[in-house]
Amino acid sequence: MSNTKLETIQFHNQQLIVLNHKNKPYIAMKPVCENIGLDWHAQRQRIHRHHVLSKGEVIITSPSKSGNQEYLCLPISMINGWLFGIETSRVKPGIRATLEQYQLECFDVLYNHFMPKVAQPYTNTIPVTPNRELLPKGVYHNKSLNKPYRAYVYDMGLKKEVSVGTFATVDEALDAQKDYFQTKPFKTAPIPAHGRWLVISDINGIEVKNIDGYNCVNFKQFRKLQSDARTYAEETIKLLHKIQDLASLSHEFLYRLKVLEGVENASRLDTPILDLLKN
Repeated sequence: MSNTKLETIQFHNQQLIVLNHKNKPYIAMKPVCENIGLDWHAQRQRIHRHHVLSKGEVIITSPSKSGNQEYLCLPISMINGWLFGIETSRVKPGIRATLEQYQLECFDVLYNHFMPKVAQPYTNTIPVTPNRELLPKGVYHNKSLNKPYRAYVYDMGLKKEVSVGTFATVDEALDAQKDYFQTKPFKTAPIPAHGRWLVISDINGIEVKNIDGYNCVNFKQFRKLQSDARTYAEETIKLLHKIQDLASLSHEFLYRLKVLEGVENASRLDTPILDLLKN
């Protein structure tokens, strides 16, 4: 573990924290994950498990107003290896654009900052779009020049993300997201003014059932009640078996008392009482 001052580098209105370790620049990984929107705990475990990335990780401490801060860091030469190990198709749709932006441009920004003399004669590894904007949730870059934005919404009824079209501006995309739910068709059904009614809606239409005289119970509570009832029944059966054993034991003990009265033969005492119960 080493102690060093940190340096911040601007990347699309976000900050990358870089620290020097053995005269080599290392990037703090937690702030990168937070900038992108990735789960830091999961990514930290991924770095620990990776047979190459784990060899490059180092904990670096840096002084701050609140005391020393610890950062898990990777050398900047490994940042692309880590980034490209994350499949954009497996992350939340809302962070895909940011992740792709980091995959495309992050290493070049770091490379140009720390090695300007070497970087100057060469072009970037990929064509970088200057100041590419970070988009609102559900809005992504589109390849079309006329309509460079595509908008999505998550439809709870369909349980999936739905495209609402491509647009020329971000504002148009955001308006389309709002309009999707305002213009979405709703099913209607006549319900009498009195009584208790159950409305069932599916692809076949709407069905209205009268449930007067029925008790409505939350399904999860009902299943919990079923489970509890089953457990109580099993425990009751066990208790009944114990009561039967206790009754048999009491009955046998009374017979043995009669030996003292001369009513029963003493040979009854030759067999242990528990053996008699087993039989």
